[in-house]
Amino acid sequence: MIYVALIVCIILLVTAGVIAWKNSRIIAEKHEHNGPNLSSMHYTVHITDHWVEQDSLTLQALFHTSYIVGEDQIQAYLCRVLGHLGELKLYEAENVMLHHIQHAKLKGSLLASETMCDYELSEDEKKTLSRLEEMVKNQQNE
Repeated sequence: MIYVALIVCIILLVTAGVIAWKNSRIIAEKHEHNGPNLSSMHYTVHITDHWVEQDSLTLQALFHTSYIVGEDQIQAYLCRVLGHLGELKLYEAENVMLHHIQHAKLKGSLLASETMCDYELSEDEKKTLSRLEEMVKNQQNE
C-alpha cells in the first residue's frame, strides 16, 4: 500500500512539474507577442518653446500640441523617457496632455496637435494617442 501511495506522489509531482514548465512557456510567449512591458516604461510631458535635437537623446515624442500663452508659442510633447525613470505613468501623462489641450481650447489659443508615430507603439500607447486625437477633433468641432 505504501508503494502505491509513493508512486501516486511521484506521478503527481512529475505532473505538477510539467504543468509549471508549460505555464512558464505560455507566459514567455505572451510577453514576446505583447511588446515592451509597460510597467518598465515611463513618460513625461515635455513643455518647451522649441524642440532641440538634444531632447531626442532621452525622449521619444509620441504626441505634440502647440498653443499660445501670452506672447509665446508653447510646445507640449507627450514623451516616452529613454534610459532612466520618467516622471509619469502613461495614464498620468495622458491626463496632463488632455488638461493642456482643454485649457488651450477654452482660451482659444490651441494652434495644432499631431501624433508622432515614428516609433513602435504598444497597444496602450496607441489607445492613448487615439484618445488624444479624438479630444482634439472634438475640441475643434465645438
